[in-house]
Amino acid sequence: MVANWWQRFMDIWSGTEIPQQVLDHDIIGLAHNPWFMVPLCLFILWRIYRKDWRGIALVALIIGLWWFSGSEFMDGTVVNGKPVLAKLLPVVGIFVVAVVVIAYLLFL
Repeated sequence: MVANWWQRFMDIWSGTEIPQQVLDHDIIGLAHNPWFMVPLCLFILWRIYRKDWRGIALVALIIGLWWFSGSEFMDGTVVNGKPVLAKLLPVVGIFVVAVVVIAYLLFL
């Protein structure tokens, strides 16, 4: 019974194309996908209604980091299997700052 329900859920989930769009960093595709945008907008509206600005900032930061991780800047961080230090240090800096901001928003 549970396996059958889970299989139906996974069939619906893969049919939404959200997993592939997230893996491809297809922000335009996600912006036009109602299976992604409707829950995201409802979540943000709920956070606005509850006046939870911390939650909205966390969602914006996570979406921004996801977008940055698929940007053209990230493409050149590893060349021929070796990291390029000149491009890797700014990336590490951005993610360290993001972790500090997340820790600040969650714990302070």
